[in-house]
Formats: sequence, C-alpha cells, structure tokens
Amino acid sequence: MNDFNDDQQCFVCGQKNTLGLRLRFRENAADQTVESEVTFPTFLQGWQDTVHGGMLSTVLDEVMVQAALFAGIKCVSAEITVKFKKPAATGTPYSLIGKVLESRGRVIEAEGQIKDASGTLYAQATGKLFQVKGTR
Repeated sequence: MNDFNDDQQCFVCGQKNTLGLRLRFRENAADQTVESEVTFPTFLQGWQDTVHGGMLSTVLDEVMVQAALFAGIKCVSAEITVKFKKPAATGTPYSLIGKVLESRGRVIEAEGQIKDASGTLYAQATGKLFQVKGTR
C-alpha cells in the first residue's frame, strides 16, 4: 500500500472510477497553476441544492496535490485548512485553481481555490503536503 500507485480509481481524478468526479487537470504555465472544472451533482449535497462542505474540501485537497504533481513532486496531504466563503450550488460549474507556494525538503506548501465563472471565490484552502520517498 505504501507505493502510492495510481490505478485510476481516485474519487476525484480517477478516470476508471464510475462513481467519482473524473476531473481532468491541466497546467497553466503562465501563472504556474493547475486548473480544472467541476460541477457537483445533487447526490453530493448537504443542505438542499448546496454542495456538502466535505466535497469542497475534497476537491481543494486534490487540486493542491495535482499542483505538486505537475511540478514533479509526488506527495500526500499532511494538513489542509479550508475557509468557506459562500455556499456553492449543485449543478453549477466551478473552476478549481491550485498552486505550489513553497517547497522545503519533503514538505510542500500549496493553495487551492474554487471560483465561479464570474471569479467569485467560494472556498479556499492552504495545505502542507508531504513528498513521497523516491520522487523528484
């Protein structure tokens, strides 16, 4: 289990996970970020028509890890802090943006954001990621 291999079953990005979100991430080299889009279905709601906060945290966690992966660093999350700014609605498309802020030894600091098409911020996270041995 400690090999951290990708079998494409990740709930967020696994393309073989039929119950997952199957998000695809891409690099924006101009501002050194990683981006994706997500529309949360109603079965991921908390209150009616409102995305469950745990789901927002989950995709923020993933976009930070993906930012590190695009920088060539395979890692796992050690700690994340999420700030919820506005309730996110199910059925609405959102943008995810992730960025590596700093790399100190095996600890990587990153940030993630969820915004709508107008640029309104719904949630943001900072995280400490831990580099998996044998990478980079």
